[in-house]
Amino acid sequence: MSKYLVKRLLRGLISIVIVVAVVMVLIYTLIDKEDIFKGDAMILKRQSNAKTIYKYEKWEEYGYLDYFPYADYLSILEKAGQITTTQRTAAAKIGQTEAKDSAIVKEYVEKFKAYCSSKGYTVVRLDADKSKLKNGGQQQLFAYKNTPTLTRLWRFFTGILDVDTIHYVENDEDLVGDRGLSFTFFDPVYGGKVFSPAIMGNGTKHKYLLYFDNQFPFIHQNVVKIHLGESFAVNKGIDVFDSMTQKQGTYVKSDVIYPTGLVESSSDDLHSAIFNQTADLTNEFTAARFVDKYVGVGSIKGSSSRIGLSFVIGILASILAYLIGVPVGIAMARRKG
Repeated sequence: MSKYLVKRLLRGLISIVIVVAVVMVLIYTLIDKEDIFKGDAMILKRQSNAKTIYKYEKWEEYGYLDYFPYADYLSILEKAGQITTTQRTAAAKIGQTEAKDSAIVKEYVEKFKAYCSSKGYTVVRLDADKSKLKNGGQQQLFAYKNTPTLTRLWRFFTGILDVDTIHYVENDEDLVGDRGLSFTFFDPVYGGKVFSPAIMGNGTKHKYLLYFDNQFPFIHQNVVKIHLGESFAVNKGIDVFDSMTQKQGTYVKSDVIYPTGLVESSSDDLHSAIFNQTADLTNEFTAARFVDKYVGVGSIKGSSSRIGLSFVIGILASILAYLIGVPVGIAMARRKG
């Protein structure tokens, strides 16, 4: 029996890999990658070189290629201590054309080209569009490398599970208090007066790593999340798994107790709070509600999630199949012809 189960599991896993690989080949090689910009309102706002850069950034975001700007190369050299901040600033000022580059720019552009060539990248330089300098026509220098199917497949399967740790936030200066985990029997979301155990993090992506509420299955966790990539057609830009599991419908308001102690009628779900590095704690609205940069909260809605509705429909279909199908099958068997 155990050998049978192992074989079935292996066959299932191999089938999943094959199906995903076939889908990737179909999408990434047989469909024009320009099609992802159909209906993209943002690309209509960009012109000239800025439009080209936007395309490469999006192609990288959707896994078509690796996009490597010249500015990122200089930042790597600075972090490695190979150049100073002053040198990086001077080397970053590429000319409107290659002939107009300064001596230091020429030096580091050649190094950039050599580095990219050794890594299999193709270097692209876009000269300034003088007629549209103020509207995205500035000169650009970058490199790109198409992502092989096997590499894309490897990244997909190794990135399915996303484990949250206290090292998610890079700079301690962005944190309020010490980096680490804390446990409480009385969840602050409920005013600290209701028995509801919770594990909270500081330095993690999610503020709440484990918590209880009155929604099935009553105990929830944000330590391990499933990452299936970003949605393109539905809820564009949102993780596919989040799109399937997030509730839908109208917003449900209740009295929310914010970390500052402010009580307000809101649909904010504080249990979903994630770290936002760019949060401005001096902002009047934010300062009145939050005490740290865990300000990225979702909303509480009244309807089930997509996957929840699918479960309900599937269960009802099974029940109807047995209630109707079995009696009809018996009747047909008893009255042949």
